[in-house]
Amino acid sequence: AVCDVDEKRLASALDRAGEQAKAYRDYRYVLERKDIDAVVIATPDHWHAVPMLAALRAGKDVYC
Repeated sequence: AVCDVDEKRLASALDRAGEQAKAYRDYRYVLERKDIDAVVIATPDHWHAVPMLAALRAGKDVYC
């Protein structure tokens, strides 16, 4: 899965990830997936905490 709120960056990430990946604009939908074990968070510094805590609460491993 790839996730970004910016359409151009999302399209670029999806191109790199390949056809098997699904695109999301809201990270919370990624965290709902049972087949996702870990997430990489690459947000601006002041926005790391919110998605990181949500990922941890969802039982995901996090690289931030």
